[in-house]
Amino acid sequence: MTIGLMPAQPSLAATTPRTAAKTRLTAQASGTPTPQQLDQQREAESVLKDGENLRQDIQNNDSNNNRDLQRQVDDQVTKVRESGGDPQKVREADAELTRLREQNNRSNSYYDYFYSPYYYRTPSLIFYPSFSGNDPGYRTPAAPQPIGQDNRSQESRSDNNTPSSTQVLGSIGFKDGSVSPGVGLRWNNIGFEIGGIFNEDSLPRAVNDFALPNNFFFTDLGVKKLSPQWGADLLGYVDVAPRVSVYGSVGVYFQSQSRIAQSLATSELYKQTNETNVTGAVGGGVTYSFDENVNVGLGYHSLRGVTARLGIRF
Repeated sequence: MTIGLMPAQPSLAATTPRTAAKTRLTAQASGTPTPQQLDQQREAESVLKDGENLRQDIQNNDSNNNRDLQRQVDDQVTKVRESGGDPQKVREADAELTRLREQNNRSNSYYDYFYSPYYYRTPSLIFYPSFSGNDPGYRTPAAPQPIGQDNRSQESRSDNNTPSSTQVLGSIGFKDGSVSPGVGLRWNNIGFEIGGIFNEDSLPRAVNDFALPNNFFFTDLGVKKLSPQWGADLLGYVDVAPRVSVYGSVGVYFQSQSRIAQSLATSELYKQTNETNVTGAVGGGVTYSFDENVNVGLGYHSLRGVTARLGIRF
């Protein structure tokens, strides 16, 4: 594990009072932060999280009027990141972010016309049609279609039906303690399947979707898998006997990964990097058909492991 430290500064004995104020957050020679440093970092992390959340809110409400507001929020977030936890800079950024949040709330206020008092005062016109035979607008309903004729047409259509060549595929894979379900379709000798591998890493708490500054104190937990591994496979079948087929597959799978840092001040988790891992996959196996409608299979997938399959014709 790696502990992120703030850059070393000159000793307090050789600095002026103004320079000494800037070296309050310097790590000790042993690399262990002091309680005061952790308290200051805890406050800085709180302000940083508020700034990141405000920036996300502004991005979600994308409009030309918010471009300048977003730029101001970015400046304050950068100020906190570069402060190293300096209390004065953090408090200044906190006050400015509070003002910007209030400004953003005012810009998001709108008038809901559906709750206008004039909307509910609009009179409604009610029309009661007359069904009297003397009414010139009255029309006699059309005679219904003969049931027997309709049934004969349905029977003629059902006689022309042929067995479907499309199957619904379901599968379940097991590898290294992970379960990987899949679902897809097969048409004649070609199949397509979507699968998921639930092999994400277990973390003690939720992960903040932004990075912790490198000049803060933290522990590097390494690269972690943050989501299931999702992907798709293309399958090809070859009949080797009246009831037996072999198949092969190629596919590609995606998974979100990130290097995780854990703060020494708050124990919160942060994404230091954000990347998508892309992995190719191959597989193969054999299927056996009990009849024209149901078949089962067993195979192996390079990512999903040993795989059991079920196909149902519809």
